Amino acid sequence: MPADEASGGRNDSVLSSLLAPLRLPERVLDALDELRPIRIELVRVREQTKPLDDLLPALKDLEEALSSRLDAVTEVVSALESDESHLNRTTNDLGTKVTELSDTLRPVATRMTTIESAIQELAVEVKAMSETVVGIKDDIQRTTGLRGDRGMMERARDALTGGNQEHDRLDTEAPASEGAKEEPK
Repeated sequence: MPADEASGGRNDSVLSSLLAPLRLPERVLDALDELRPIRIELVRVREQTKPLDDLLPALKDLEEALSSRLDAVTEVVSALESDESHLNRTTNDLGTKVTELSDTLRPVATRMTTIESAIQELAVEVKAMSETVVGIKDDIQRTTGLRGDRGMMERARDALTGGNQEHDRLDTEAPASEGAKEEPK
């Protein structure tokens, strides 16, 4: 029996080899089933495009009309772009005048920068002078006694004349006794 099985196995493989080309149509049918939705879509597109045959002459007429209009627009554009165009001449003249004005104003701008710099320097000097004046004002007030306390001149006069010693004593003792006044002796 082993010889029969060996010959039977060979027959199966020969049979499989012979039947292999017959299996291909099965695969093709499966592929066609997968392509069926695409085929339906193609049929639908064909039906929708049939009326387009009527539109082709109208499109040709439209193309001719647009072509003639395009030619007219091209002529107008080329006239506008030419060197003799009034618009181009006016623009060139305006550009020249703007350049001349810019050249004329350049020294003015430089001078304005110099003036601004000088003004800033003057502002610094005025501020310093203002601080000096405030300091002098404070010195004058302190010296003359305009602040409400007795100035150096009053104390010097009192020291020389011997007057108002009680007031001097109160000025010097008041800070020591923290505001307590003593009776004059």
